[in-house]
Amino acid sequence: MMPKDTLIINSTIEEVPKVYTWVETRLDAGISSKVRNKVLLISQEIVTNAIVHGNMLEASKKVVIDFQSDDEKIIITMKDEGEGYPPLPTKEEAAELDYLSEGGRGLKLAVLTCTEIEVNKNLIKLVFEI
Repeated sequence: MMPKDTLIINSTIEEVPKVYTWVETRLDAGISSKVRNKVLLISQEIVTNAIVHGNMLEASKKVVIDFQSDDEKIIITMKDEGEGYPPLPTKEEAAELDYLSEGGRGLKLAVLTCTEIEVNKNLIKLVFEI
């Protein structure tokens, strides 16, 4: 079993850079810049979704982020206190992504870039191959 680090944040936009830095410091120095950039971008998008759409910017509500990694993959899970994520778009729907639109960008990017993605109510699991 992979060791797990956990970060718990309040639901304010000001917390997003903290998550970025926290994830970045957990990424092994040997990881390619391409994988590093994917992990950081998707983490930032999904935590923003959790804060804005899941917890509706209610600062007292928490987002719990777990980080695990080994030589083959990185697993990040995020859980908010909201009602749950919408259904994931298909790869085909995600490929039609308008990168400048606000709605659904994070989930679409996650579908396109993660090796695996799972949603269970208000928890999302992101898997990245190293």
